[in-house]
Amino acid sequence: MPTSVQPLSDVGNGDMVTTEAAAPSGLASAHRSNVQRKPDSTQPAALELRAVSKSYAHLTVLKPTNLTVGPAEFVTLLGPSGSGKTTILNIAAGIVRPDSGQIFAHGTDVTKTAMHQRNIGMVFQRYTLFPNKTVSENVAFPLGVRKVAAKEAQEKVKAFLSLVGLSSLADRYPSEISGGQAQRVALARALVFEPDLLLMDEPLGALDRRLRQTLQDEIRRIQQETKVPTLYVTHDQEEAMTLSDRIVIARDGEIVANDNPRGLYHSPPSLWAAEFLGDSNSRHVERIDRLASGEGIAVTTCGLRLRTRMHSTSLNGDQLVVAIRPEDCHLSKAPISGHSNYKAELLALTFVGPFQQATVRLESGWQLKALVHGRSDFEIGEHVWCHWGDTCPIVVPA
Repeated sequence: MPTSVQPLSDVGNGDMVTTEAAAPSGLASAHRSNVQRKPDSTQPAALELRAVSKSYAHLTVLKPTNLTVGPAEFVTLLGPSGSGKTTILNIAAGIVRPDSGQIFAHGTDVTKTAMHQRNIGMVFQRYTLFPNKTVSENVAFPLGVRKVAAKEAQEKVKAFLSLVGLSSLADRYPSEISGGQAQRVALARALVFEPDLLLMDEPLGALDRRLRQTLQDEIRRIQQETKVPTLYVTHDQEEAMTLSDRIVIARDGEIVANDNPRGLYHSPPSLWAAEFLGDSNSRHVERIDRLASGEGIAVTTCGLRLRTRMHSTSLNGDQLVVAIRPEDCHLSKAPISGHSNYKAELLALTFVGPFQQATVRLESGWQLKALVHGRSDFEIGEHVWCHWGDTCPIVVPA
């Protein structure tokens, strides 16, 4: 049944023990606190897709889609396999012609412009380096195609090899360098001719976790130094949150979310988006009593009443759920001032290195995950208090 949403001025708290609202908890460890840059609205977008779509025979792979990448902005297309993200990238590059819609680059319609005339740099998961050319010769290749003077080309190659930290490997061949170094060569080659837009299609997918993390830092640094507008495709949520000024989430051939990493993580537009970006505890809501502040009191299907934030898309008549991140749920031996506190039984405790993941069951019957940082003396079967700040839970469409 649709969730009932009612205005409210004052309500009781049921089995909830609550005190003053606390500030929101920190981000998940996967989401570093990058300072997000706002695109310059006085300049035309580096890339703008207007209602572009694509089908193959009777299969629609991309519904009419709008997307922009602002000047110097790093935008990540994130989504599961088959979501349409690579199709969007290929349309932006000119590899695939859309069935409908328009493509603009810095205000100019390039829908019918050939790929090689768009001044776009591309980096793929496969490095596609020339095996018979040295590192410096690989980086210099696009300059030769553009007939850049030899002296100028030499200076550019030297500068960009220095930028990616490979000056000492200039004379080596691809077979003589590592996978991570090869991907840096590919990045230098894509940037050396100073493209108007950089497209990257899962460039770190073939690398091990530690190397991926190192190269994420390098890619972010290099993009911020060069200020080249970038559209980056990945299915890795942590990678997207680490790198991006803005994340665009695709699902089943359409864009379902578009915001900066903090906004998407803490205020997802739907339960699917919340669970795709990270772990989330959720419970269906029977009724919402709205408060004048724009927040509300959610009454869940298990009878729990809790204070929540209301997502802007949470409209009357929707099937709604309340969601809260495990890292926002904390355990203690006694109630904590400034938080909503609930009696619970500790069902399981799993050690995962820097923290322990606890499974608890509230008195209302809601079973949820919580994170315990550092060492703890909790024991399975023990009765504890589970608590979170009043601004942590959010009501979103199911």
